[in-house]
Amino acid sequence: MKIEVKDIGEDRQVTIMEMDGVIDSTNLEEFFKKVSMVFKGGAINIIMDLSHTSYISSGGLSVITDAFKKAGDRGGKLVISCASESVRELFRVIRFDRVIEFYQDLDSAIKSFA
Repeated sequence: MKIEVKDIGEDRQVTIMEMDGVIDSTNLEEFFKKVSMVFKGGAINIIMDLSHTSYISSGGLSVITDAFKKAGDRGGKLVISCASESVRELFRVIRFDRVIEFYQDLDSAIKSFA
């Protein structure tokens, strides 16, 4: 799995995390560390771009759930963009789709922070 992180906006108030590959037990620790590093860097608002993510394990969902809570605790939010139908279904099963905002494309997700 490859994770690219970039800050956008005038005040760099939004962090985009673009994941490429699957999030499963083989790379869960790497994913957790990268998310932790983003928060240690001061991130408040996060977009997880899942356009190149085909699978997320229950452990990966747990990391995302914790990141969602942490962003909220900081007065920000975490949103998901570009999730495939199969990945969205994972969020539906745990009813997380009722809590987190999903966007079809990255531009819509970015505009949600305006």
